[in-house]
Amino acid sequence: MVSKVYFMDDRAGGVQDSIPFKAVKLLRDAGIETLFKKGDLVGIKTHMGEYGNALNLRPHWVKAIVEEVQRLGGRPVVFDCNTAIFSEYSARAYAEDHLKCVSRHGFNEETLGCPVWICDGEYGEDDVKVEIPNGVYMKHTFMGRKILEFDAVIVVSHFKGHPMGVYGGAIKNVGIGMASPRGKLTTHFFNHPVLGIKNWTINQEAVKKIAEGPRPNVLDNLIKSCPVDAFSYDGNALAFDTEKCILCGACMGPTMMSGMFNLPLDILPSWAPTIADSAAGIINAIGKDKMLYLNYAFDISPWCDCASFHDRPLVPNIGVFASKDPVAIDMACMEAAEAVDGMPGSLADEYGFSEPNTERFTNCSSMAKQSQWQQLNAAVFNGIGTTEYELITSEPADANEFIFPPYGPGNPFGYVHREAIGKIDWDPGDYCYELPRLSLGELNIRPKGKVEVVESEV
Repeated sequence: MVSKVYFMDDRAGGVQDSIPFKAVKLLRDAGIETLFKKGDLVGIKTHMGEYGNALNLRPHWVKAIVEEVQRLGGRPVVFDCNTAIFSEYSARAYAEDHLKCVSRHGFNEETLGCPVWICDGEYGEDDVKVEIPNGVYMKHTFMGRKILEFDAVIVVSHFKGHPMGVYGGAIKNVGIGMASPRGKLTTHFFNHPVLGIKNWTINQEAVKKIAEGPRPNVLDNLIKSCPVDAFSYDGNALAFDTEKCILCGACMGPTMMSGMFNLPLDILPSWAPTIADSAAGIINAIGKDKMLYLNYAFDISPWCDCASFHDRPLVPNIGVFASKDPVAIDMACMEAAEAVDGMPGSLADEYGFSEPNTERFTNCSSMAKQSQWQQLNAAVFNGIGTTEYELITSEPADANEFIFPPYGPGNPFGYVHREAIGKIDWDPGDYCYELPRLSLGELNIRPKGKVEVVESEV
């Protein structure tokens, strides 16, 4: 069965074409009015950005969705779950830090007009096991318990690259974003009985090189981070007591990117499909008919918003997509991103993948050069959607709907504030010359610019 995906591109000619208001219209076309009843608690799942990242979704884009839910009588809550400890300096692995971090990005009750929840407790411990009916790799995962309090969920995603999922969109925002830290570690196979960290080998040469470098270093942080003291260094070799290890993931940040551990090659092909497996378990727990998806294909950077940095987007901005099908919406975004030229100066340009249909996410985003189609094919296998879709271009809503309140047709700014405006002295005085002091020709000349400074010989 073909799924419907609604789309509006990134061009604009008026307020009705503004990015947040396109999203509102697309959600209407995709069926938001039938998603929930008046009085229902409606979760709005979004990624509010890691500390240092600047390309996550903007809070006023999400605010427009909050207001639409309120207009329809719903009770919106913007939410996320804590991260696994993927960095030595994770800002979102502890609920208090998480809320401080995203408030810094503009996501809080004052700006959004609704509560912001972290749905899996203080450290992600408040989770619930959910079965995966037909997974490629996984039989169950763990999601934030509080998510199950929602009567409906709108999944608002930033479409971009991802080092483990190869790309990130609606499926990833559910499979990873709504999983608790235990669920995230499970999905990434960090705690796998054969492929997980207890079976990784230590690269003692890399350890020694790090130990001889400036301190404190990642080796010091690895040893300090473990809550059960499973790691020790005697000056010659790093020891890992796997019997002590509780698989909490506190070591993941210092180990995965440092070269101190050798990951088994068999773990690499699992990373993208398990994201779809996890998403299937969570969607099944919430209910397919209770979910709606919105993807922003803007700032399509090589890596995800979990990173504390961002790189130049791989391709230009594309637009906004909405659908009831998480697989179809991701496929539509993927094909749209594949169809355009790469961004000059981006990784796509640097690596030689500027031409359309060159699998830029495979070649520029994947940490292990895995295929960008793995996550989608696994999602189809899991039965959560289809890659076959009809792309429907939506028309903008009436511009009058999006005038800044309290103004509107018949209630313009000048009318609302006429008394105050009428009392202000608007006389500018003698502020201009009789004739311009530069001719139009002089104004139109290109001025001097960059200067190459040559240092004089001493």
